[in-house]
Amino acid sequence: MLGSNAPQESFGSTWTWTAVIGLITLLVTIYFSVDQLRKRKKAAEATRLKPDYHLLDEVVVVLGKLEALSAQKADLAKLNELRSRVKQAERRSPDLLFGEIVARIDIYQKAVLPDCFGKKLAGRRVALDELLELSRRQGAALTEIRVACDAVQLEIDRRST
Repeated sequence: MLGSNAPQESFGSTWTWTAVIGLITLLVTIYFSVDQLRKRKKAAEATRLKPDYHLLDEVVVVLGKLEALSAQKADLAKLNELRSRVKQAERRSPDLLFGEIVARIDIYQKAVLPDCFGKKLAGRRVALDELLELSRRQGAALTEIRVACDAVQLEIDRRST
């Protein structure tokens, strides 16, 4: 009886070690496969969002130009073009806050000065306080647009890294 148990114990021990090594190998392989898949998915997401990130860079550049002047409707052509592109980005990525940027641009457009405000001001048909208030609202709206752009860009950065 003693002789028959000895071969079974060595076989069981060998089988156990082989199974453990095989299981560890399987788990490591699965981990690296899932990790590689996650990295590919993140890289694809970053590639997909890259044009939108650059679009927001363009918006910020236009905002910088608009900060230097009291904007009239004629000055908003480039911003209107970018607004429609941001709206398209919102459709592509509804989970990002592109809609917030569009809403802030709409608020800014409501604060533009009348087209012929210089003539009205010279003819004293419009109060200076009204123009100053519109100018202040423009500055505040520009800041809000920039903050919204920064927030979306930070979210894109977070998703890309």
